[in-house]
Amino acid sequence: MRTRLPALLAILSLASGPSGCVLKRTPNARFFALRSVAEATAEQAAPADAILVGVLPVLLPGHLERPQVVTWAGPGEVRIDEFLRWAEPLDAAVGRVVAENLGSLLPTHRVIRAPWPGATPLRCRVRLELARFGPQANGDVALAVRWILLPERSERPYVARSWSARRTPVRTTQTDADVSAAIEAMSGLLADLSREIAAAIVALPEPAPR
Repeated sequence: MRTRLPALLAILSLASGPSGCVLKRTPNARFFALRSVAEATAEQAAPADAILVGVLPVLLPGHLERPQVVTWAGPGEVRIDEFLRWAEPLDAAVGRVVAENLGSLLPTHRVIRAPWPGATPLRCRVRLELARFGPQANGDVALAVRWILLPERSERPYVARSWSARRTPVRTTQTDADVSAAIEAMSGLLADLSREIAAAIVALPEPAPR
């Protein structure tokens, strides 16, 4: 036993390193949330007889169906950082933000998110199919989406359009804190998209009497 003790102490000494500690501190995860930033067109709340607009669940491509923030590192290459995460599922966040933006932009409408009762008298339903969303290799943030306005029950759309845009985040540092600026730019892109959708909803022809 005496001959083995010095060897054991030597192994423990090597494992502990110069600081004498075997524990390595890991980075703390950071959580990010998208927010509605579209300006309201009126300060008053929607009237009791407001026109109802429904926002359907958002469809995401497979590479975005994860809790981490996805960054494009180059053509066909994405980077996933385990410590940069969404505070809520991305599809739910996009649906929530677009619904909140539309509610601000359409003061005579009331915007609700699925699911809703089957007898709800909707003016239209909004469907979003994202193709790309997030920070790009050149530092910009991009959104590519197909958005569709559907009748209350039919799947034959009133409007179906592909839309894409980019924004350059307003950065304050040259560190990973710039992720916050990228998330803010993503919220801004959703506001731009919401304005496009709101204009199309206002332009819909008057519905036939029930």
